[in-house]
Amino acid sequence: MRKDVELVTQIYLPPGSAPEDDLTSLGWPAKPADLAARYQALLSNVDFDAYSSTRPLRLLDVGCGLGLLLDYLEANALLDRVAYTGVDLNDRVLAEVRRRWPDHRFDRRDVREQPYDPGAFDMAILCGIFTSRFECSYEMLRDLAQTTLMAVWPSVTGGLAFNSISKHVDWERDDLFHWPLDEIMAFCKRDLSRHVSFKLDYGLWEVSTLVRKAPAAQTDIVPSRW
Repeated sequence: MRKDVELVTQIYLPPGSAPEDDLTSLGWPAKPADLAARYQALLSNVDFDAYSSTRPLRLLDVGCGLGLLLDYLEANALLDRVAYTGVDLNDRVLAEVRRRWPDHRFDRRDVREQPYDPGAFDMAILCGIFTSRFECSYEMLRDLAQTTLMAVWPSVTGGLAFNSISKHVDWERDDLFHWPLDEIMAFCKRDLSRHVSFKLDYGLWEVSTLVRKAPAAQTDIVPSRW
């Protein structure tokens, strides 16, 4: 087992932890509105009007935890437009999320060791897995982020979105992964795509990075006399 995987599986939902539906047991602040803001930011590239129950968005949730993205989609009347797959590494977490959402697919796998097929999904979200450093060095966490994103990239046709802690803060914490924007952009251009947008406008001390396979569609009319 990789060292980073071992650390994660030991930290999240260890024996005797908080109730399984408690956000704090998964390392999140006890503010549900913050998590909803993250999901809204990470999904902001998705035009849900283009999808339906007969033509759903094929969505991969990497590090799915307790399936809280499904809660968000259901609350916002979007779940029937999504064909959801969650993936995680913690057996106890997976047992609980399968109990909470028995009709959805959840896989146990390290996507770096066992990547999904090319084009298996339209979109991937990686929420909260590149924010805490645990006992990892900065370099180890950066390698985890980059290798995971590179492993997921071929499996999506549209793009992916992930969040990390911003460097533009009043002070930095040693236990958090403050990934500089210029490093993120350099990595994305080199190994994923140059079609990148950053969101830092949703009230939290973090950044959501949205990476597209192709440029954003132009919807405005170009003046004919140009």
